[in-house]
Amino acid sequence: MNTGKNIRVAFLLLPGHWLGGKNYLRNLFTAIRSVPGSTVTPVIFTGERQAGELSNFPGMEVVTDPMFDPRTPSWFARRVAMKSISQDLLLRRLLRRHKISVLSHSFHLGRQDEIKTIGWIPDFQHIHLPEFFTQEERAHRSREFMNICRNSDTLVVSSECARNDLVSFAPQYAHKAQLLRFVASPMPLADAASLPDLMQLYDFTGPYFLLPNQFWAHKNHRIVIKALQKLKLQNRKIQVLATGSSKDYRNPSFFPSLMQYAADSEVLDSFRVLGEIPFNHLSGLMQHATAFLNPSLFEGWSTSVEEGKSMGKQIVLSDIPVHREQAPKRGIFFNPEDSDGLAEAMATAFDGFDGHQDAAMQERALADFPLRQREFGEVYQAIVRKTVVV
Repeated sequence: MNTGKNIRVAFLLLPGHWLGGKNYLRNLFTAIRSVPGSTVTPVIFTGERQAGELSNFPGMEVVTDPMFDPRTPSWFARRVAMKSISQDLLLRRLLRRHKISVLSHSFHLGRQDEIKTIGWIPDFQHIHLPEFFTQEERAHRSREFMNICRNSDTLVVSSECARNDLVSFAPQYAHKAQLLRFVASPMPLADAASLPDLMQLYDFTGPYFLLPNQFWAHKNHRIVIKALQKLKLQNRKIQVLATGSSKDYRNPSFFPSLMQYAADSEVLDSFRVLGEIPFNHLSGLMQHATAFLNPSLFEGWSTSVEEGKSMGKQIVLSDIPVHREQAPKRGIFFNPEDSDGLAEAMATAFDGFDGHQDAAMQERALADFPLRQREFGEVYQAIVRKTVVV
């Protein structure tokens, strides 16, 4: 076991890795590299077919192997071995070959192993909002989470809320929990699209709120539509630009029904769905937004809120425990079930917006960010070192 100066830590980048997970890893890797004299070297393990994903992780050490590509011979061999002996022998051999000491944010390798495992449970949404999952999905998530708890040397959670949920879910493993609050990098502004170009590309004019959440039911877009309808009745011209994927594998009919609701509410002129857009377009929209908007019913640790904090933006956000824990300095909270409260919060943010103040707050947040990022990396490094000596 490597307990010397440098600890090589493996991360698996697998097909189907959801966008939020990729963003999380990219920010974590950057934070690790920001630590002076860092003793942790992250290494990405991925399939040979995943080469297109690697441009999102510049400067990273990468190991490719066909065992991570679905339906290849080595992929089948790995599955057979895992089912027959409940151990991931092929992955273990690959990790040892590359002198890996810790497997992080991934599934366990099986029985007690010299390669330590840091398990990650993003959230316990299926317990808080069971109505958004089938019975089979809830049972599957609970089984997977319990396996992670049982077989990991350390459990990383992103918030005190998640730690409290872990204590309730698996009290016998709560002692393994380590808190790692995610810090998002501010969106790069050097290549950001200009506001005039964005207005022309997406056919909008005037101030806007930015809602950069995927269109999943728990993200609570419907309350935004209700609030916009109320604002329209008050002759308030406030528009929301919504970005993100419209696909929800759990509920394929959700997005069409949401857009029908927006049409029935006669707010399609103020609820503008841009969908998945280029990175530099999103950077520009974030920079020039009156405020970010996050009406979510539940979050493990909101990336959009962290991005707003790192950019010094106003954030109108749902009053849920994890958002309170994230504590954005320019946050305006509202009850996620109260459309009147959201309408009032949006009007407050709109009326109180000052371009010069916003620019000054962005500059201050950018100046503060390196310290926040380094602290994120230092906490993770401490977790790794503690795991290695367990």
